[in-house]
Amino acid sequence: MRIEKDFVTDSAWWTPTDFPVREMQRLAFLIDGRMTMLEMCHRFLSATKTIYIASWGLTPDLPLVRGKHHRAGEDGSAEQETLLRWLRGKRLSEADIQFWQKCETLSVVNVLGYAVSKGVEVRVLLWDALTIPFQAGPKQVQEALEAVGVQCLLDDSHLTIEHPIASLHQKAITVDGRIAFVGGIDLMSEQDGEHDRWDTKGHVYDNLLRLRKNGKLAYGWHDMHLTFEGPAVADVEANFCQRWNAVLLRRNPDSQDAIQPSAPETLQAPEKLEKIQMQVVRTIPRNTYSFALEDGIGTILDIYQRAFAQAQHSIYLENQYFWRRTYLGLETPLLSLPTEVMEQLFTSLAEALNRGVIVTLLLPDNPNVGRDFTDDGLKFLWELAPEAVTSGKLQVYTLASSVQKEAAIYYRPIYIHAKVAIVDDQWVTIGSANLNNRGMRDDAELNVALLHPTMARGLRILLMAEHLGLADEDTLFRVVETMGRTDPTAHLRDMDASLQKEWQRLQQLLGDPQDALALLARQAQTNIEAVKARQLLSGHIVPYIRRDLAEAYGIEVDAANGWLDHLNDKDIPFEIDSSDDAPEEQAAEVSAP
Repeated sequence: MRIEKDFVTDSAWWTPTDFPVREMQRLAFLIDGRMTMLEMCHRFLSATKTIYIASWGLTPDLPLVRGKHHRAGEDGSAEQETLLRWLRGKRLSEADIQFWQKCETLSVVNVLGYAVSKGVEVRVLLWDALTIPFQAGPKQVQEALEAVGVQCLLDDSHLTIEHPIASLHQKAITVDGRIAFVGGIDLMSEQDGEHDRWDTKGHVYDNLLRLRKNGKLAYGWHDMHLTFEGPAVADVEANFCQRWNAVLLRRNPDSQDAIQPSAPETLQAPEKLEKIQMQVVRTIPRNTYSFALEDGIGTILDIYQRAFAQAQHSIYLENQYFWRRTYLGLETPLLSLPTEVMEQLFTSLAEALNRGVIVTLLLPDNPNVGRDFTDDGLKFLWELAPEAVTSGKLQVYTLASSVQKEAAIYYRPIYIHAKVAIVDDQWVTIGSANLNNRGMRDDAELNVALLHPTMARGLRILLMAEHLGLADEDTLFRVVETMGRTDPTAHLRDMDASLQKEWQRLQQLLGDPQDALALLARQAQTNIEAVKARQLLSGHIVPYIRRDLAEAYGIEVDAANGWLDHLNDKDIPFEIDSSDDAPEEQAAEVSAP
């Protein structure tokens, strides 16, 4: 582990061990899978040296780019020419653009295989998960990748007495040692596509671009990634190299194939640009890897604790889980023990509530496991801060989509998989760590934390605008790159007049955190009333309903699956359009961000 000081920082926000605080000048938020995978795809195609991917899971045939970003129209059409200009603006070579156009499916394996054909060294570090007999698993993924020249290493470092059910959960990528991606999105789908990580910001109920192999529609999926350039990229790459080398040396102590990370890069930029303080933080379980064998690394827990202690006004959290107890494979918390590190985190959150901080949580209604564990965590937090909770300081929501077909209204949960925290519109963390024992102690995780009020406030506005249905896909696409600039004047200067007007509108509606939270509460209430009246939802925000509070809402809540899946009597009927293009609202127009 390293302890460094690159420059003077506010130490109250940062953890003093492992990777240092870095000075960054270029980053962009990538909200949801469509935007994230599009950015990854063009970065993979333009790579010249290396692509390193650390992943919890990977689906080789997953299409990274779908709809009009893959093929916008016939050759020579205005729509296709717009797409080509957009690709050239991403600095793709003409050969790369030809591949983009002619490749039938821009899948993970096809795109990585193309990179290998250009001489790029592509390595994938994949969790060697236990699988059900006769079903495809990591070994089959490895074979598919190696068939196109990708070096794939299956990491079974979690198979110890101390961590028998842990996972290697990091979702981090570096390209050419110059660009990094860190967040919650794996390049995969699972359960025959039921949980497809690719989704649009609009989370359209019947998006045919998310049709499963069995003919059914995948659940909506909300997730988050961050991409950046600058010295912290070397820390993400160092993490990959440490894990890769540890697995190699454990299997063969005489191996000479260890890889070395790139040196930290210093970007030259005009002095007028603001600097972003950023730190790469990790959970590395003890007795898992040789580079952190005795004590492990717990800097994700540390930065959460520090941020909660610093909070004065608001804490906004999106996460897949919110567990006080350790999940051991049984859905009831009664058969599990509290986790010390999570009780510490819950106590810090309760202390913030008790000093007047508003805490807003977005959690999935139907997590793959442990919904009752989330209910248990929420009840525990209530017990720690009862007066703050009853006064409305704790707000808990989930996300849903709706559609009308003929005379019927259908509802569906949107799976919340993002791992995001925003404190006081100043500090942000994004990564792979869930708010449970695994994210904070028992799994291998990677997050980044950044301190920058303009970026933090902008991210909160973008997320809330999505959940409230206030901004369309095209607007978000065009805003995201300007949100990646640290020049405070660039946000408006680089937007055209219509986008300037739209961004100003969103800031007026959501810029003040108190007003924005009140708007969330009103729309959630409006939407629960719409559900009871069998009407369409406005946006996606609805209450998260604990099972023990279901009677107060007049809603049936299942301990494992929540309440939204119970609203439909049967699956929605739909017909696949015979035309080649998806419906307009399912594949937004291409426009340069």
